[in-house]
Formats: sequence, structure tokens, C-alpha cells
Amino acid sequence: MGSVDPSKLGPVPPGFEWVRGVRGVILCRAGHGVLLEQAGFRVDAHFSGESLPDADESGKEPLAKLRLEVDGSSGPLDCLVRRFSHGGLARAFTGRRFKDPKRPFEELRLSEALRRASIPTPRVLAARAVRHGLGGYELALVTERLDSKVDIGILIGRVRRGEAPQKDLRRAVVQSARLIAAMHEAGFRHSDLQPANLLVPAGGLGKARRGLESSGAAVLDLDRSEFVPDDLDPQPLAESTRWKNLGRLWRHVHRREQKYGAVFSSCDLALFLQAYGVPRDQLPRVAAQVQSAAASKALLHRAGWMLDGLLGRGQDARA
Repeated sequence: MGSVDPSKLGPVPPGFEWVRGVRGVILCRAGHGVLLEQAGFRVDAHFSGESLPDADESGKEPLAKLRLEVDGSSGPLDCLVRRFSHGGLARAFTGRRFKDPKRPFEELRLSEALRRASIPTPRVLAARAVRHGLGGYELALVTERLDSKVDIGILIGRVRRGEAPQKDLRRAVVQSARLIAAMHEAGFRHSDLQPANLLVPAGGLGKARRGLESSGAAVLDLDRSEFVPDDLDPQPLAESTRWKNLGRLWRHVHRREQKYGAVFSSCDLALFLQAYGVPRDQLPRVAAQVQSAAASKALLHRAGWMLDGLLGRGQDARA
């Protein structure tokens, strides 16, 4: 069966190194290979052979939690392990096996490029690919857990249940809009822009300041995202690409509004677009384009969500 060939997985970012096994490889931050092994994240382990506990942050798919004992630090380093999984119809045939082993390693490089562009995103500690005996690869990514953060999907659910005030959601709308605007200006298109992939402070949101770092917002799950044209020569996204990307976000919000009950007022989309940077006199035009982009693929996405439910992808606790 053999191991994975690291030379086919792309360049190694500064400060990272390979750990090679019999059937798997890990690309990790220099000096972290032994720490990962000690914590239970092993180079040759299949998911079925790992006994990592589920994390509280789990959504439709469980995340595992990992604690690294880092010498000379202020304490243990808490991490999250995301095990890549297919959605929709592909899930029934391949489950968690992928033909292409590159995806977590590409996501690691995207994360490093975003951080260089001063876009807040959790620090990636390691990416792993392990050959599977039935064919394909099992893929995983280890990221540093961000304390005192909550994804906006969970915050929406709390507001819907009366567990958090509406003003917290409005602050999160402003914070996420400014974060997404910075991503788009940096030439970054998120392939799965949705509330669950946007983090804001969990409690006492405070003022939505203009600085991204001070606002506390961050973006998650960069799988299959991209810089346009690439991270070596990124260009601000074209308007049409921006509105399509925002349309994807609005489609997720609108679906949950329809299914579980409305929490957004008629002014919240305008608030979001203003914080994103749309001039006041352009708000009706841009809002219509975003809503049109959301509706253009609504049937396709509805079919995918239905398949996820039929094929066992669990209910998202954020709802």
C-alpha cells in the first residue's frame, strides 16, 4: 500500500516540517510532531483507531479535541481536529475517504497566507493524510482553539431562544461584515461562507471596532477556498464574485430563518452591507444582487441539504 508521497502535496511553508509514517504523513509546525504523537494524533492512525474525545464546538460533524503539552509556554495548547468528510450523495459511497490527499495541506497554506494578510483565522498546527486500505485517503487538520469565541450560527440560535440579546447579534453582523470585506479586498473567496464559519467574541461583545484584531472576529474552514488569482499575486475580488459569495452567506441565513423562525429584522441586511462598505445610495442595488445570487442556486443547495439528512449527516446543534 505504501505511504503518502510528500513531494506531491505542494510546498512546505516556513516553519513547518514533514513527519512520515508507514501509510501516512503529517505536515506540522516545527517541533510539534512529538507533541501531536503524545496527544494521540498519530501519523498512521485511521479515524476508527483514534480515541480522541468530541469537542463542544461540534456541529453537523463532530470535531475532536486535542491538548498539546508545549514546553516553555503559559500552559497546555488546546486544539481542534477536523476530520474531512464528504457531503451530499458522495457521502453514501466514500464516507470519509478522499481520492485527492492535498486538501488539508492546501488549507494549511491558505491559513498561513491569510494570516500574513492580517486576516484573523485560527492557527493551523498540522495537516495529515493517511492511506486507507479500501482506497483513497483519510484527511485531517489540527487548529488552535480560540478561547471565548462563538460562531455566528450558534449565536443566532441563542438569540432565537432568548438566551442572548438582539444587540449581540447586530454587533456580530457588523464585525463579520468588516471581516468579509477585508477578505474580499485581500482577494480571498471563501468556498463555504456561512454563519458557522465566522467567529465573534462569545460574551460581552463590546463595541464593533474597525480594527479586525480588536473586534475579535475570525474566519474558519478554508477548505477549497482560494486567492484570486493566487496568494502570490492576490487582487481584490470583482463585484460579481463578491455578491455571489455574500449570496451564499445570505442563503444559509435565509434557510434557517424559514425553517426555525426569524431573528433578523428587515434592516439587518442593510446594516451588514453598510458595514461591508457599500455606500448608502447603492444599498438597494447591492441587496437585490446578493438576494438574487442567493436564490440562483437555492434549489441545488436544498437538494444537497436534503441528501445530507437522508444519508445520516446529523442535525446541526446551532439551529
